[in-house]
Amino acid sequence: MRALLKRCARLGRSLYARIALGYLTSLLLLSVAVAWIAISQFNQLGRELQQRQELHLADNLARVMRPALRQGADSDVARDMARHIASINPSLSLYVLDDRGRVVADYAEPSCGQGHGVSTRALEALLGEDPMLPVLAVSPCGGEPGVFSVARIEYGESRLPGYLYADLTSASQASMFAMLRTSSITRTLVAAGLMALLVCGLFGLVWFALLTRRFTRLTTAVQRLAAGDYGQRIAAPSDDELGRLARAFNDMAGTIEAQLAAMRETDRQRRELIANLTHDFRTPLTSLRGYAEQLLAAPASPEQERRQALVSILDNADRLTRLAQQLSTLARLDAYDKPLQREPFSLPELAHDIAGKFQHQARQAGVTLSVACDPALPWIDADLGLIDRVLCNLIDNALHATSAGGWVRLDAEALAEGVRLSVIDNGVGIAAEELPVISQRFYRTRESIAKGEGSGLGLSIVREICERHGTTMQIASREGEGSRVSLVLPLA
Repeated sequence: MRALLKRCARLGRSLYARIALGYLTSLLLLSVAVAWIAISQFNQLGRELQQRQELHLADNLARVMRPALRQGADSDVARDMARHIASINPSLSLYVLDDRGRVVADYAEPSCGQGHGVSTRALEALLGEDPMLPVLAVSPCGGEPGVFSVARIEYGESRLPGYLYADLTSASQASMFAMLRTSSITRTLVAAGLMALLVCGLFGLVWFALLTRRFTRLTTAVQRLAAGDYGQRIAAPSDDELGRLARAFNDMAGTIEAQLAAMRETDRQRRELIANLTHDFRTPLTSLRGYAEQLLAAPASPEQERRQALVSILDNADRLTRLAQQLSTLARLDAYDKPLQREPFSLPELAHDIAGKFQHQARQAGVTLSVACDPALPWIDADLGLIDRVLCNLIDNALHATSAGGWVRLDAEALAEGVRLSVIDNGVGIAAEELPVISQRFYRTRESIAKGEGSGLGLSIVREICERHGTTMQIASREGEGSRVSLVLPLA
C-alpha cells in the first residue's frame, strides 16, 4: 500500500500529470466559455426570431385600436380594447408613447410604466428599412433590454403623433425557456458537446501519455548514463524537437564514451610509457655505471680498453640525450594550447645543417648520407624547432635501419601546395603488416626489438608534428628494399 501511495505521489509530480491537469483545466474552461457563448447567442437568436415573427404585430394592433385611440389614449374605450387584446395574448404589455417616447397610456397589469419612457432611437431603428435584428429597448417598467414591436399612431381628438409599443420580453423569455426545456435539438447539441468534450479529453490524455513516454525513455537513458552505462543510446529518434534532443543525447553519449576510451587508452599508454622509460633509462645507465666502475677499478688498464670504455660511455650518454629530447618534444606536442612558433625559413639550409650533424654517425655506421635539395626552393612556413626534430628523427631512424654499405638520402621538391620533404634509405624496410601501426607511440618493429634499440617514439613524434602543421606523414616501404617517409610543408 505504501509503495502504491509513493507511486501515485510520484505520478502526481510527474510532467505527464502537470500537462494533463493543465490540458483538462483548459479544456473545461474552454467548454464553459463555449457553452456560455452558445447559450447567449442561442438566446439572442431566440429574441431575433421572436422579434422577426412579431415585427408587424404593433401595426396590426394599431389598426384594430385606431377608433378607440381617437377618443383618447387613456380613454375607457382604449383600455377596454387593450384588456381584450391582453386576454387573447396575456404575455403582451401595451403602451402608448408620445413622439418623445414618454408613456401616455399604460395598459399593462399591474400598471408600472406611467411617467417612464422608451428610447426613440431604438423605436426609429426598428421602424427603419431592413433593421438589424434584434433591436432591444428597456421596457417602460424597467428591467433588462428586450425585444418589442412598435407602430406609429395618432391618438386623441387632436390626433397627436405617437407610438403604440408592444413589449415582447415576457413572451420571448417564455418561448426561450420552453424551447431549451423541450427542444430535441437542444438536447442533441448538449449530448454532442459532452461527447466531444469526453473524446477530446481522452484523446489528449492518450496523446500526452505517448508524448511523455518519449521523455521517460530519454530520462531513463540519462539516468543510466549517469550510473555508468556509457553505451546507452536512444533508438530510432524521430525528426521533431524530442528527436533532435535524442540525437544530441546520442552524440553526447558517443563523445563521452569515446573520451573515456581515449582516457583509458591514454592511461594504458602512460603505464606503458613508464615501463618503457624505466627499461630505456635503466639499460644505458647500467652500462654507464658498469664502464665507470671498470675505469675506477683498473685505472692503469691498457689505452685501448680505456678508449673502448669511454666510447661506450659516450654512446650511452648520447642514447639518454636522444631519449630526453624525444620526451621533451612529446611533452610540447601534448600541450595543444601552446601555439606553433611559425616562421619562414629555407628548407635546404636546414637539411644541410642537420645532415652535417649526422655525418659522423653515418661514417661510423658505414652509410652514405647525402642531401638532394635545390637551394632555390621556395621558403616554407613552419615551426623551425619541430621540423628540425622531424628531420633528426627520420635520419636517425634511417641510419639505424641501414646496414654498412647502404645509403640515406634527404630529398626536397617544390609542389603547387608546398614543398615535399622525403627521407629515403635502402635499409631493411618495414613489413607490410607493421606499416599501419608503425607511427603509434612506443611501437617498435621486430628489427628494433631484436637489436634492443629504439624507444618507439620517433615516428609517433613525426606524425604528431605533421598533424599540428595540418599535413600528413606518408610511409612507403618494402621489406629488404628500404623505406621512404614524406611530408608536405606549406609555403611561406
